[in-house]
Amino acid sequence: MTLRSASGAPERGATELSQLLHRIYEAAVDPRQWTEAVAAVAASLQAHKGMLFTPYLGPQDGGLVFPWNLSETDLQLWGTRFMAHDIWSNAGLECGFWQREGAVCADGDLVPRDMLEQSVFYREFLSTIDIGHMCVCQVFNGAPGLPATALTVYRPVDGQPFSRDDQAWLGQLVPHLSRALGVMHRLDTSRLQAASALGSLDRLPFGVALLNERQQVIHLNQAARTAIGRGDGLDLNSQGQLDTSQRGGGTPGLAQWLDTLRALDAQEQAHFSQSFAVTRSGTPQRQYALQCSPLAATPAWTAQGETAHFVVFITDPDAVRLPEASRLRQLYGFTEAQARVALALADGGSYKSTARQLGLSDQTLRTHAKEIYAKARVNRLPELVRTLLSLGQAAI
Repeated sequence: MTLRSASGAPERGATELSQLLHRIYEAAVDPRQWTEAVAAVAASLQAHKGMLFTPYLGPQDGGLVFPWNLSETDLQLWGTRFMAHDIWSNAGLECGFWQREGAVCADGDLVPRDMLEQSVFYREFLSTIDIGHMCVCQVFNGAPGLPATALTVYRPVDGQPFSRDDQAWLGQLVPHLSRALGVMHRLDTSRLQAASALGSLDRLPFGVALLNERQQVIHLNQAARTAIGRGDGLDLNSQGQLDTSQRGGGTPGLAQWLDTLRALDAQEQAHFSQSFAVTRSGTPQRQYALQCSPLAATPAWTAQGETAHFVVFITDPDAVRLPEASRLRQLYGFTEAQARVALALADGGSYKSTARQLGLSDQTLRTHAKEIYAKARVNRLPELVRTLLSLGQAAI
């Protein structure tokens, strides 16, 4: 099988796609592989540099950056001298690109070429490290435990601009990047590696189910066992598969949804954030949200003599552990009062109810909010809430 471009010309092949996806999913359970995965994605796009990173969260604060062919000096220079001049990032912020999960664009979609070449960012930084063209995808725009994350690849100053076919190829990889990163973030793999993997899953505040090739459950962590034990929506069917204990007429069951995901080929996989909702009995408006992703085969995820091929995460969209105030002070330079206001707003409070809850006047609350927005680099309350939830942890 050979993939075709929009023009019908032969393009990247299925073998290349399969090898690339293998690298991406290997990185889900071994984060040390992300640099090689970024290199492989860049090479597939004839790019000479690349980076997977969290734009608003540095590594020292729990974010990630996996560069390929970008030196630490280059990154430090960008962070200390040229971040404010980053004409691409600023244009993306103005047009709302960074809020569109799964979106892909090239540099020409954000900034006209003549404007780029006249900018300080290009003349004093990009051109000095031989970056002339860029293509970026927004993998996550921020959700509980899933900080905003982007992957960017670059071509030289004298290279060709990224085409629509290049953007379509990168867009095809986004669902897989999101699933691999989702697994990594949910399992916090880098921390779990030091302990027994299966035992450490019991420390997580959300449900984790490991499935074999036939979608049968081979391991449940404590939170997943608790959710199933409640009998309010989730169950194991007679084949040992996760399923819904109640469903309306004509509504597909969970086991059927999982089986459908298994049958999808590489080009049809959905984004990690797309979940299956299970309505909980006896709790109006409450649901379980389930996300499923394939796993790279590894001895670390073996139970009952079988290797896990899929992982399912079980969360309650309304049960999110927000970050501590101390972390917000560290990340954004909030004062203690600003951190309390930000957390109250992220917890669903309005300006008026938050002011009342914290014993503040409406004017004082709005003054705090204005300073909070500036420090967190957001413009509106929904953006602040999304950002803070992405720093929190999903729960059940």
